Amino acid sequence: MKIRITVGEKDKLNGYVNIDPITKFDDLSVDVRDISEVVSDSECVELISEDVIDYLEKEQSIQALSGWIKKIRHGGKIIVTSVDAYGVAKSFYRKEIDIATFNKIIHGNFLSSWDVRLSHTTIEELCELFESKGLKITKKRINGIKLIVEAERS
Repeated sequence: MKIRITVGEKDKLNGYVNIDPITKFDDLSVDVRDISEVVSDSECVELISEDVIDYLEKEQSIQALSGWIKKIRHGGKIIVTSVDAYGVAKSFYRKEIDIATFNKIIHGNFLSSWDVRLSHTTIEELCELFESKGLKITKKRINGIKLIVEAERS
């Protein structure tokens, strides 16, 4: 089984169970923090989370990531994208973005009730969490202010 978790995404990803509390693909209404009703422990070969942890409070994001890791089978992988807080701060400091852009990236657009960013992370922090849970980092990269970390459960 392959899982994709998003918030407010418009398009489905074929070949995946798409979980999005806003869009509710296939009328699937699942709390992204606990996907146990969709997938059992060690059942998932791949789990993709696209910017979801940004919309959870810090403790909730750590709990969600820990729960998602349990769903990954041995040899399976988890891919997480998020805003890299260090990259945003660096871009602001270098005057590559103005204060209005900084605030939208860090706090959200506030265009919808859910569009509020409640926590922030860095690529180093996410890699440390994965490694502390016994995962092996297979890819990590920063693209502007966006981080992508891929890890494998051994």
